[in-house]
Amino acid sequence: MQHTRIAGLDGLRALSVIAVFLAHTGLAGVVGGGYVGVDVFFVLSGYLITSRLIAEHHRNGRIDLPRFYWRRARRLYPALLLMLAGVTLYCLVFPGSLRVGFEVLPAFFYVMNWVRAFGIYDAHLTGHTWTLAIEEQFYLVWPLILLGVLKFWPRRLVLVVALLAVAVIAWRSFLMSQHLSMARIYCGFDTHSDGLLMGALLAVMPRQWTAWAGKLWPLAVAFLFIVTFSETGLEFSLLAWGYPLTPLAAALTIAKVVTAQQSALVRSLDIAPLAGLGRVSYGFYLWHYVVLQSMLYGGHEKMGAFFGRFSHPNIAMVTITFVVSMALTLVSWFAVEKPAMRLRFPWRRNAAMA
Repeated sequence: MQHTRIAGLDGLRALSVIAVFLAHTGLAGVVGGGYVGVDVFFVLSGYLITSRLIAEHHRNGRIDLPRFYWRRARRLYPALLLMLAGVTLYCLVFPGSLRVGFEVLPAFFYVMNWVRAFGIYDAHLTGHTWTLAIEEQFYLVWPLILLGVLKFWPRRLVLVVALLAVAVIAWRSFLMSQHLSMARIYCGFDTHSDGLLMGALLAVMPRQWTAWAGKLWPLAVAFLFIVTFSETGLEFSLLAWGYPLTPLAAALTIAKVVTAQQSALVRSLDIAPLAGLGRVSYGFYLWHYVVLQSMLYGGHEKMGAFFGRFSHPNIAMVTITFVVSMALTLVSWFAVEKPAMRLRFPWRRNAAMA
Protein backbone atom coordinates (compact mmCIF):
# COMPACT_ATOMS: atom_id res chain seq x y z
CA MET A 1 0.00 0.00 0.00
CA GLN A 2 1.37 3.42 -0.97
CA HIS A 3 1.27 6.17 1.61
CA THR A 4 0.67 9.79 0.65
CA ARG A 5 3.80 11.84 1.12
CA ILE A 6 3.47 14.74 3.55
CA ALA A 7 5.61 17.64 2.39
CA GLY A 8 8.05 18.93 4.99
CA LEU A 9 8.46 15.76 7.03
CA ASP A 10 11.45 14.57 5.03
CA GLY A 11 13.05 17.94 5.66
CA LEU A 12 12.52 17.50 9.39
CA ARG A 13 14.15 14.08 9.15
CA ALA A 14 17.12 15.61 7.36
CA LEU A 15 17.65 18.35 9.95
CA SER A 16 17.34 15.78 12.71
CA VAL A 17 19.92 13.41 11.28
CA ILE A 18 22.28 16.34 10.60
CA ALA A 19 22.03 17.38 14.26
CA VAL A 20 22.79 13.83 15.40
CA PHE A 21 25.66 13.55 12.90
CA LEU A 22 27.32 16.77 14.05
CA ALA A 23 26.92 15.81 17.70
CA HIS A 24 28.49 12.38 17.11
CA THR A 25 31.45 13.89 15.30
CA GLY A 26 32.36 15.66 18.53
CA LEU A 27 31.41 19.20 17.63
CA ALA A 28 30.04 19.72 21.14
CA GLY A 29 30.73 23.44 20.94
CA VAL A 30 28.58 23.67 17.83
CA VAL A 31 25.82 21.12 18.40
CA GLY A 32 25.67 20.13 22.04
CA GLY A 33 22.02 19.18 21.92
CA GLY A 34 22.22 16.84 18.98
CA TYR A 35 20.07 14.37 20.85
CA VAL A 36 17.16 16.65 19.92
CA GLY A 37 17.30 14.98 16.51
CA VAL A 38 16.62 11.61 18.11
CA ASP A 39 13.51 12.91 19.82
CA VAL A 40 12.24 14.49 16.61
CA PHE A 41 12.64 11.08 14.97
CA PHE A 42 10.69 9.47 17.81
CA VAL A 43 7.80 11.91 17.52
CA LEU A 44 7.73 11.53 13.74
CA SER A 45 7.69 7.75 14.00
CA GLY A 46 4.91 7.75 16.58
CA TYR A 47 2.84 10.11 14.45
CA LEU A 48 3.27 8.31 11.14
CA ILE A 49 2.81 4.78 12.44
CA THR A 50 -0.27 5.69 14.46
CA SER A 51 -1.78 7.65 11.57
CA ARG A 52 -1.43 4.64 9.30
CA LEU A 53 -2.83 2.23 11.87
CA ILE A 54 -5.82 4.49 12.56
CA ALA A 55 -6.44 4.95 8.83
CA GLU A 56 -6.37 1.18 8.28
CA HIS A 57 -8.77 0.62 11.18
CA HIS A 58 -11.18 3.25 9.86
CA ARG A 59 -10.99 1.79 6.35
CA ASN A 60 -11.22 -1.93 7.17
CA GLY A 61 -12.58 -2.04 10.70
CA ARG A 62 -9.45 -3.87 11.83
CA ILE A 63 -5.65 -3.77 11.79
CA ASP A 64 -3.81 -6.51 9.94
CA LEU A 65 -1.04 -7.18 12.47
CA PRO A 66 0.97 -9.73 10.44
CA ARG A 67 1.03 -7.35 7.49
CA PHE A 68 2.02 -4.45 9.76
CA TYR A 69 4.96 -6.35 11.23
CA TRP A 70 5.97 -7.52 7.76
CA ARG A 71 6.05 -3.93 6.50
CA ARG A 72 8.18 -2.83 9.44
CA ALA A 73 10.62 -5.71 8.93
CA ARG A 74 10.74 -5.07 5.19
CA ARG A 75 11.57 -1.41 5.75
CA LEU A 76 14.06 -1.74 8.61
CA TYR A 77 15.92 -5.03 8.35
CA PRO A 78 17.49 -4.93 4.86
CA ALA A 79 19.50 -1.76 5.55
CA LEU A 80 20.32 -2.94 9.06
CA LEU A 81 21.58 -6.30 7.80
CA LEU A 82 23.81 -4.60 5.24
CA MET A 83 25.28 -2.36 7.93
CA LEU A 84 25.81 -5.30 10.29
CA ALA A 85 27.55 -7.22 7.50
CA GLY A 86 29.92 -4.28 7.15
CA VAL A 87 30.50 -4.21 10.91
CA THR A 88 31.19 -7.95 10.97
CA LEU A 89 33.74 -7.59 8.17
CA TYR A 90 35.44 -4.71 9.97
CA CYS A 91 35.61 -6.64 13.24
CA LEU A 92 37.24 -9.57 11.45
CA VAL A 93 39.79 -7.41 9.64
CA PHE A 94 40.58 -5.05 12.54
CA PRO A 95 39.61 -7.04 15.65
CA GLY A 96 41.42 -5.05 18.35
CA SER A 97 39.21 -5.00 21.43
CA LEU A 98 36.00 -5.38 19.41
CA ARG A 99 33.75 -8.38 20.09
CA VAL A 100 31.73 -9.07 16.98
CA GLY A 101 28.93 -10.85 18.81
CA PHE A 102 28.32 -7.93 21.16
CA GLU A 103 28.49 -5.48 18.27
CA VAL A 104 26.09 -7.35 16.00
CA LEU A 105 23.60 -9.43 18.00
CA PRO A 106 22.07 -6.68 20.21
CA ALA A 107 21.58 -4.54 17.12
CA PHE A 108 20.07 -7.42 15.14
CA PHE A 109 17.59 -8.29 17.89
CA TYR A 110 16.81 -4.63 18.68
CA VAL A 111 17.91 -4.77 22.31
CA MET A 112 20.87 -2.38 22.17
CA ASN A 113 19.00 0.09 24.35
CA TRP A 114 18.94 -2.41 27.22
CA VAL A 115 22.58 -3.37 26.63
CA ARG A 116 23.46 0.29 27.12
CA ALA A 117 20.93 0.91 29.88
CA PHE A 118 22.42 -1.79 32.08
CA GLY A 119 26.04 -1.26 31.05
CA ILE A 120 26.44 -4.78 29.69
CA TYR A 121 28.78 -3.84 26.85
CA ASP A 122 30.01 -0.60 25.28
CA ALA A 123 29.36 -1.26 21.59
CA HIS A 124 31.89 0.82 19.65
CA LEU A 125 30.37 0.53 16.18
CA THR A 126 26.67 -0.18 16.75
CA GLY A 127 25.88 1.61 20.00
CA HIS A 128 23.72 4.11 18.13
CA THR A 129 21.17 1.39 17.33
CA TRP A 130 19.72 1.87 20.81
CA THR A 131 17.34 4.41 19.25
CA LEU A 132 16.19 1.88 16.67
CA ALA A 133 15.65 -0.64 19.45
CA ILE A 134 13.30 1.73 21.27
CA GLU A 135 11.36 2.36 18.07
CA GLU A 136 11.12 -1.34 17.26
CA GLN A 137 9.93 -2.16 20.78
CA PHE A 138 7.27 0.51 20.32
CA TYR A 139 6.24 -1.01 16.97
CA LEU A 140 5.95 -4.39 18.66
CA VAL A 141 3.54 -3.38 21.43
CA TRP A 142 1.80 -0.25 20.19
CA PRO A 143 -0.55 -1.84 17.61
CA LEU A 144 -1.77 -4.25 20.28
CA ILE A 145 -2.39 -1.43 22.76
CA LEU A 146 -4.08 0.67 20.10
CA LEU A 147 -6.34 -2.21 19.09
CA GLY A 148 -7.35 -2.71 22.71
CA VAL A 149 -8.21 0.95 23.18
CA LEU A 150 -10.13 1.09 19.90
CA LYS A 151 -12.13 -1.96 20.95
CA PHE A 152 -12.96 -1.08 24.54
CA TRP A 153 -12.59 2.73 24.85
CA PRO A 154 -12.78 4.20 21.34
CA ARG A 155 -14.19 7.49 22.57
CA ARG A 156 -11.41 7.82 25.12
CA LEU A 157 -8.58 7.27 22.64
CA VAL A 158 -7.07 10.75 22.94
CA LEU A 159 -7.29 10.66 26.73
CA VAL A 160 -5.72 7.21 26.99
CA VAL A 161 -2.78 8.10 24.72
CA ALA A 162 -2.21 11.35 26.62
CA LEU A 163 -2.27 9.51 29.95
CA LEU A 164 0.24 6.96 28.66
CA ALA A 165 2.64 9.76 27.70
CA VAL A 166 2.21 11.39 31.11
CA ALA A 167 2.75 8.01 32.78
CA VAL A 168 6.11 7.59 31.02
CA ILE A 169 7.21 11.05 32.15
CA ALA A 170 6.08 10.35 35.72
CA TRP A 171 7.82 6.96 35.75
CA ARG A 172 11.03 8.55 34.50
CA SER A 173 10.83 11.19 37.22
CA PHE A 174 10.33 8.51 39.86
CA LEU A 175 13.32 6.48 38.67
CA MET A 176 15.42 9.63 38.68
CA SER A 177 14.47 10.19 42.29
CA GLN A 178 15.86 6.70 42.95
CA HIS A 179 19.20 7.86 41.48
CA LEU A 180 19.33 5.41 38.61
CA SER A 181 22.09 5.91 36.07
CA MET A 182 21.81 8.33 33.18
CA ALA A 183 22.14 5.38 30.78
CA ARG A 184 19.20 3.57 32.40
CA ILE A 185 17.03 6.68 32.29
CA TYR A 186 17.97 7.70 28.77
CA CYS A 187 18.07 4.32 27.00
CA GLY A 188 15.20 2.47 28.63
CA PHE A 189 12.10 1.95 26.52
CA ASP A 190 9.93 2.56 29.56
CA THR A 191 11.62 5.90 30.26
CA HIS A 192 12.16 7.23 26.73
CA SER A 193 8.98 6.39 24.84
CA ASP A 194 7.16 9.62 25.67
CA GLY A 195 8.21 11.13 22.33
CA LEU A 196 6.71 8.22 20.43
CA LEU A 197 3.51 8.57 22.43
CA MET A 198 3.39 12.34 21.82
CA GLY A 199 3.59 11.59 18.12
CA ALA A 200 0.80 9.05 18.53
CA LEU A 201 -1.26 11.63 20.42
CA LEU A 202 -0.82 14.05 17.54
CA ALA A 203 -2.16 11.38 15.19
CA VAL A 204 -5.33 10.66 17.18
CA MET A 205 -6.21 14.25 18.06
CA PRO A 206 -9.07 15.93 16.18
CA ARG A 207 -7.78 17.87 13.18
CA GLN A 208 -8.80 21.22 14.64
CA TRP A 209 -6.83 20.52 17.81
CA THR A 210 -3.78 19.70 15.73
CA ALA A 211 -4.17 22.93 13.75
CA TRP A 212 -4.45 24.91 16.98
CA ALA A 213 -1.34 23.24 18.40
CA GLY A 214 0.52 24.08 15.20
CA LYS A 215 0.01 27.79 15.84
CA LEU A 216 2.65 27.51 18.56
CA TRP A 217 5.30 26.42 16.06
CA PRO A 218 7.46 29.60 16.30
CA LEU A 219 8.00 28.99 20.02
CA ALA A 220 8.59 25.30 19.39
CA VAL A 221 11.17 25.88 16.65
CA ALA A 222 12.94 28.51 18.74
CA PHE A 223 13.16 26.10 21.66
CA LEU A 224 14.52 23.28 19.48
CA PHE A 225 17.08 25.63 17.94
CA ILE A 226 18.31 26.92 21.30
CA VAL A 227 18.62 23.47 22.83
CA THR A 228 20.31 22.01 19.75
CA PHE A 229 22.99 24.70 19.62
CA SER A 230 23.62 24.96 23.35
CA GLU A 231 26.95 23.63 24.57
CA THR A 232 25.59 20.81 26.68
CA GLY A 233 21.95 20.48 25.72
CA LEU A 234 19.60 19.94 28.64
CA GLU A 235 21.40 18.85 31.77
CA PHE A 236 20.44 15.58 33.42
CA SER A 237 19.01 17.54 36.35
CA LEU A 238 16.40 18.98 33.97
CA LEU A 239 15.24 15.65 32.62
CA ALA A 240 12.32 15.37 35.03
CA TRP A 241 10.56 18.51 33.83
CA GLY A 242 12.64 20.07 31.08
CA TYR A 243 13.31 17.05 28.94
CA PRO A 244 9.67 16.39 27.93
CA LEU A 245 9.67 19.86 26.36
CA THR A 246 11.86 18.57 23.53
CA PRO A 247 9.40 16.00 22.11
CA LEU A 248 6.56 18.41 22.88
CA ALA A 249 8.24 21.10 20.78
CA ALA A 250 8.81 18.55 18.03
CA ALA A 251 5.13 17.57 18.13
CA LEU A 252 4.03 21.22 17.86
CA THR A 253 6.32 21.72 14.87
CA ILE A 254 5.00 18.59 13.16
CA ALA A 255 1.44 19.78 13.87
CA LYS A 256 2.17 22.93 11.88
CA VAL A 257 3.72 20.96 9.02
CA VAL A 258 0.85 18.49 8.61
CA THR A 259 -1.93 21.08 8.89
CA ALA A 260 -0.39 23.91 6.85
CA GLN A 261 1.08 22.25 3.76
CA GLN A 262 1.25 25.56 1.86
CA SER A 263 3.04 27.46 4.62
CA ALA A 264 6.48 29.05 4.36
CA LEU A 265 7.74 26.59 6.99
CA VAL A 266 6.81 23.61 4.83
CA ARG A 267 8.26 25.19 1.68
CA SER A 268 11.56 25.80 3.45
CA LEU A 269 11.66 22.22 4.74
CA ASP A 270 10.73 20.74 1.38
CA ILE A 271 13.67 22.06 -0.64
CA ALA A 272 15.31 19.33 -2.69
CA PRO A 273 18.53 18.80 -0.67
CA LEU A 274 16.68 18.44 2.63
CA ALA A 275 13.91 16.30 1.18
CA GLY A 276 16.45 14.06 -0.52
CA LEU A 277 18.53 13.54 2.60
CA GLY A 278 15.37 12.97 4.61
CA ARG A 279 14.27 10.15 2.35
CA VAL A 280 17.54 8.28 2.91
CA SER A 281 18.02 9.41 6.52
CA TYR A 282 17.57 5.90 7.94
CA GLY A 283 20.53 4.56 6.00
CA PHE A 284 22.60 7.62 6.78
CA TYR A 285 21.86 7.23 10.48
CA LEU A 286 22.94 3.59 10.34
CA TRP A 287 26.21 4.24 8.52
CA HIS A 288 27.52 7.57 9.83
CA TYR A 289 28.29 6.25 13.31
CA VAL A 290 29.92 3.09 11.99
CA VAL A 291 32.16 5.09 9.66
CA LEU A 292 33.10 7.59 12.36
CA GLN A 293 33.79 5.02 15.04
CA SER A 294 35.69 2.70 12.73
CA MET A 295 38.06 5.53 11.84
CA LEU A 296 38.65 6.71 15.38
CA TYR A 297 37.96 4.01 17.93
CA GLY A 298 37.31 0.74 16.14
CA GLY A 299 40.75 -0.79 16.47
CA HIS A 300 42.55 0.86 13.55
CA GLU A 301 45.24 2.80 15.43
CA LYS A 302 46.79 4.38 12.33
CA MET A 303 43.46 5.95 11.39
CA GLY A 304 42.98 7.26 14.92
CA ALA A 305 46.48 8.72 14.98
CA PHE A 306 45.97 10.41 11.61
CA PHE A 307 42.67 12.07 12.41
CA GLY A 308 43.78 12.90 15.93
CA ARG A 309 46.32 15.35 14.53
CA PHE A 310 43.65 17.81 13.47
CA SER A 311 42.55 20.56 15.82
CA HIS A 312 39.00 20.77 17.11
CA PRO A 313 36.62 20.95 15.36
CA ASN A 314 37.99 18.21 13.16
CA ILE A 315 36.89 19.39 9.74
CA ALA A 316 38.71 16.62 7.88
CA MET A 317 37.08 13.95 10.02
CA VAL A 318 33.62 15.48 9.59
CA THR A 319 34.01 15.85 5.84
CA ILE A 320 35.38 12.36 5.22
CA THR A 321 32.80 10.80 7.52
CA PHE A 322 29.98 12.59 5.71
CA VAL A 323 31.19 11.70 2.22
CA VAL A 324 31.85 8.03 3.00
CA SER A 325 28.61 7.70 4.95
CA MET A 326 26.60 9.27 2.15
CA ALA A 327 28.19 6.95 -0.41
CA LEU A 328 27.30 3.91 1.70
CA THR A 329 23.83 5.34 2.27
CA LEU A 330 23.19 5.61 -1.46
CA VAL A 331 24.41 2.06 -2.00
CA SER A 332 22.06 0.91 0.74
CA TRP A 333 19.14 2.89 -0.67
CA PHE A 334 19.40 1.83 -4.30
CA ALA A 335 20.76 -1.70 -3.87
CA VAL A 336 18.88 -2.85 -0.78
CA GLU A 337 16.17 -0.58 0.61
CA LYS A 338 14.25 0.35 -2.55
CA PRO A 339 14.20 -3.21 -3.91
CA ALA A 340 13.05 -4.49 -0.50
CA MET A 341 10.12 -2.07 -0.52
CA ARG A 342 8.74 -3.92 -3.55
CA LEU A 343 8.62 -7.25 -1.74
CA ARG A 344 5.09 -8.56 -1.35
CA PHE A 345 3.50 -9.82 1.81
CA PRO A 346 4.29 -13.55 1.48
CA TRP A 347 1.83 -15.62 3.48
CA ARG A 348 -1.50 -14.75 1.91
CA ARG A 349 -0.09 -14.96 -1.56
CA ASN A 350 1.22 -18.44 -0.84
CA ALA A 351 -2.10 -19.46 0.69
CA ALA A 352 -3.94 -18.26 -2.40
CA MET A 353 -1.63 -20.26 -4.65
CA ALA A 354 -2.02 -23.46 -2.60
